[in-house]
Amino acid sequence: MSQENSLFQHRVFIDNKEVLSESSGSISFNGNGQVNNLSITINDVDIQYSSLFNQKIELFLNESGTDDSLPIFRGFIKRYIPSERNVKLNALDVRSILSGRDGIKVNSSDVKNYDGKTLAQFIYEIVTDNVNYDETIIGLDMLTDTDVPITMTGLRGNNIDALATINTKLQSKLDKSDYSNPLAYFLDVKEGLSNSNIVIVKDKPLTDAPSYTFSYEDGIQKITYKKVLPLNTVYYNDGRSVQYTNRPSGQSATTIGNVGDVGEARKLALEQILLEQQQNAEITVDITKCYDIGLGSLVFLDVPDDDVYGIHRVQGKKMTFGKGMKCQLLLNKKPIVLSNYVEQQE
Repeated sequence: MSQENSLFQHRVFIDNKEVLSESSGSISFNGNGQVNNLSITINDVDIQYSSLFNQKIELFLNESGTDDSLPIFRGFIKRYIPSERNVKLNALDVRSILSGRDGIKVNSSDVKNYDGKTLAQFIYEIVTDNVNYDETIIGLDMLTDTDVPITMTGLRGNNIDALATINTKLQSKLDKSDYSNPLAYFLDVKEGLSNSNIVIVKDKPLTDAPSYTFSYEDGIQKITYKKVLPLNTVYYNDGRSVQYTNRPSGQSATTIGNVGDVGEARKLALEQILLEQQQNAEITVDITKCYDIGLGSLVFLDVPDDDVYGIHRVQGKKMTFGKGMKCQLLLNKKPIVLSNYVEQQE
């Protein structure tokens, strides 16, 4: 049963039961390993008397007018605010189980630790032992390691935030098989029929064929963009520097500190420069199709403006739904950091 008389007939389920009252809201797919967020207002005050905290919530967009087989969002309700006319809910995706005040904490000592395990093995173990012991909450069937596995050797501490640890490890790893075009990794969620799967995703090379094409005649409602000066200079260890090109447009600098090995510092600096050289614009595109486009996807913008024309990566997505629907893609801008030693200057 649909709740709306419009093209975009979304459906909402809480604890596997459909919410038939009218609803509207927004979803933020923040990218870079950050947790996705759903905010929804349901015009039914009685729903507040249900058990809502940590209940599973699923949103199906049904963009084409027929029922989707997979939700655009699945997560758990973390907060609700009732009023005289409606109830506002906030939910986070399954990665929230691995982070925050109520999330999984990891203890690793010299006696009991994760030395020798890869990052994927680490994720598999903590999820299996702490989350999926009674039922599968977080799917692991799609989980694979990075091309060159990341080791967890040396992880030590108590009450370590699991998600922050995973993201830090991924942000310090690049695929450098094409050294002039390094590719980053991030943790993402892929929805399945009955649960959400966590996956490690590698950026696609910008030379790959794009998955989607958008133009003003087909799919683009509005474009805004800001040209940025990519990183071209790195200072490290007592004022030494790496410079990329002759910097005709000026300097964009980063400082590296506390790296004992000068060669390693220079290597990290050059890798960061090469990574950020791929991203010379921050683009926001309002689209009218393909709302299920995934983070990391490549899109081709077939537009007259030479600064925007071409292939770009989807780094984030924001959506609103209700009587109508809007979808906005964030392209290219990605706050990636190679290591804890790299700090952007003001």
